[in-house]
Amino acid sequence: MDLDTFLALIRGGESERVEFKKMPVKTLHHEIAAFANADGGYLIIGVGDNGSIVGTDIKKALEQVTGALQSIVPPPQVTTHKLSVNQRQVLIIEVGKSPSLCSIGGVVYIRIGTSARPLSVQEILLLSSEQGTFTWDEAPSAADMKANPRYIDWFFKKIQESRGKHIDPKDRDRYLRSTGAFRKDRLTNAGTLFFLNSTDAIPQAKIRMIGMENDEPAWSKEYEGPVWQTIEGAYTDLVREIKKIELIVGVRRVRIEEYPPRALREALINAVAHRNYVISADIRIFLYPGRIEIRNPGGLMPGVDILDPEHIPRNPALSNLLYDTGFIERYGFGIRLIQDEVKRHSFCSVSFETTANRFRVIFERKRDAQLDATDRQILDAIHNPSKSSEIACSLGMSKPAIIRRLKNLEELGLVKKEGSGAHTRYTASS
Repeated sequence: MDLDTFLALIRGGESERVEFKKMPVKTLHHEIAAFANADGGYLIIGVGDNGSIVGTDIKKALEQVTGALQSIVPPPQVTTHKLSVNQRQVLIIEVGKSPSLCSIGGVVYIRIGTSARPLSVQEILLLSSEQGTFTWDEAPSAADMKANPRYIDWFFKKIQESRGKHIDPKDRDRYLRSTGAFRKDRLTNAGTLFFLNSTDAIPQAKIRMIGMENDEPAWSKEYEGPVWQTIEGAYTDLVREIKKIELIVGVRRVRIEEYPPRALREALINAVAHRNYVISADIRIFLYPGRIEIRNPGGLMPGVDILDPEHIPRNPALSNLLYDTGFIERYGFGIRLIQDEVKRHSFCSVSFETTANRFRVIFERKRDAQLDATDRQILDAIHNPSKSSEIACSLGMSKPAIIRRLKNLEELGLVKKEGSGAHTRYTASS
């Protein structure tokens, strides 16, 4: 560390990432572990609370740092820097953010504001879940309840419908254990979410839909039961609530949903699959006059980038169950699917916002959304079933360009495709 960087830290004063100490203290290991369990930071020895440089015995300070690190499990990443300022020695301990929780004798400390404090058991579970070092859904359920036989039957029926897999009745128990729904003969948290009225045992598993007017709640509805049932119930009502945009195409009046239903469904499934169930808050759908927000507790998993998402599930067992039953189509493609659906739809935009404890998907209606002149020409040209080559010829465009537009119009429900191969014909929806 150079002198300018050091002086900038001093001028900034103590904060969540900077701590001053005149000399090494007995709780040095607490301070280092607390930084590692938060976002990392700098512990500067030889500086008073007011930022005055008083100096320290570097050799003794380094010995105490070495001793402190030996009591922290796992050892955090630490780099030490020695500086001389006005002939006074200063030791800077740079602590990196740890990928897993560091503890001292079984106690976990974290940096809050300008102090270190121990975490409660609930806080440890929450932080471990956010870091991906604790998979809540694979743990045995605290509610010692039996799975609903009707939900078990539904599950294996859906596997056959969605994945084409027939599971012999005598192999059902083995299969359920392999998915992570059971541990020995007891339901896991994932199994509780799927095979019970889960909100009886896990109240935060419900979904709440809220209608907003003038930024104030006007009405709300809750969805309870097994998670697959809450998804279906919330999605059905959500599609019913969204308005349709009316367009005049030639002499016809057509109606299109203002938001793409498939994208809304995928956002809802993602919220259920990837939320942090350790946080005692539910999934919420906010319906504003010009936008829809789907919010779920828990940020992105470490290493996951919204712009280039990878499949790192917070709830792997629950994700397996949702995949088996056809709710998840392909692992790791949820955000891309939403983006692709919105891009094809043309009448709304989508954005994603994430914090440490919340993920939000925002669908916003485009006020100036409309079909362009070429789209309207295509719709006018296909009152009778037509080949893509015929449409391209009549409009003076390339066949690939016409096919791309026809696909988008088909997604919007404005065009019907009949036949296949050389016999494919397109016609405007009535």
